[in-house]
Amino acid sequence: MDTKITSGYLLKLVSRSFALAIPLLDKNKRLAVETQYLLARVIDTIEDSPLSMDDKDTLIGAFNNILLTTDTEKLLAIKNIVHENTTSENDKMLVDNVQLVLDNFFTLDSKIQNISTTYLKEMGYGMLYYQDHDVETFEDLDDYCYYVAGTVGLYLTELVEIVDERELSRDYSKSFARFLQKVNIIRDAKEDLKENRIFWPKEVIGEFKIEDLFENPDYENQALLILDNMINNALAEFEQTIYYISSIDCKESKGYRNFTLVSAIMAFETLKLLRNNYDVFSGEPIKIAKKLTLEIIAKIKAGFYTDKELLGILSESKSI
Repeated sequence: MDTKITSGYLLKLVSRSFALAIPLLDKNKRLAVETQYLLARVIDTIEDSPLSMDDKDTLIGAFNNILLTTDTEKLLAIKNIVHENTTSENDKMLVDNVQLVLDNFFTLDSKIQNISTTYLKEMGYGMLYYQDHDVETFEDLDDYCYYVAGTVGLYLTELVEIVDERELSRDYSKSFARFLQKVNIIRDAKEDLKENRIFWPKEVIGEFKIEDLFENPDYENQALLILDNMINNALAEFEQTIYYISSIDCKESKGYRNFTLVSAIMAFETLKLLRNNYDVFSGEPIKIAKKLTLEIIAKIKAGFYTDKELLGILSESKSI
């Protein structure tokens, strides 16, 4: 029997973590967040392709124009080009069925559409910028993480303001999003290197060749010291991440608080696994056990992560 293609089905194909978190959202945010993630994933798929910078810029611009104008005349051409230049079958499935995502987007309130297009445009610009600019310093890393994740944090924060009429800290939301992205950058470094994508700042690599750190066991001690610096940089975002989650109203935005909790707690547990773990460099998969994932979700649904409990986790983070 053929599988019915829905936006929810597409989400499960392209993101394990968001497929777990988005169902926990309040109903008044669920479709908007799911749609935003899938639209961002289309832009990311274009950015990951082997096309030239000019072609990527044109495609991302044309796709964003569809969102602004509802004019889908060029959609088929965009889909065909991206499909032909994408190796991931799941991403191809998303691109082939992007009309479903667009249909959902056009049902959203105009205010939500406006913040969506604003941050997708900024995200696309930043992704392209860092295709031909290296991450030299930790400040560059913050900048890169802002474009690919901080824009998402701001979108989520403004969405809460629109639908729940609750103001949240924009600075804290950016730290929350950067924290998640930095954990991914540490965990996925070996895979990124295989694709010639390097997001660890040159200033932390220092005099070493990054290939030696990831391919030569003789450099294990130096590699683990550099890993420590990367983890400490990520943890510097964790305090404001906890403050951001604690500021979310448990009644009006309970689902959104749960959504942020899943992402943050799973990222924190992943970071604990990464500390002093040479598998980061050898390429062995690093992920928290399914049992722990289910336990975290069960605790979240049961209201276990009170503000007091979150402060306890923050205190734990100082010693990992």
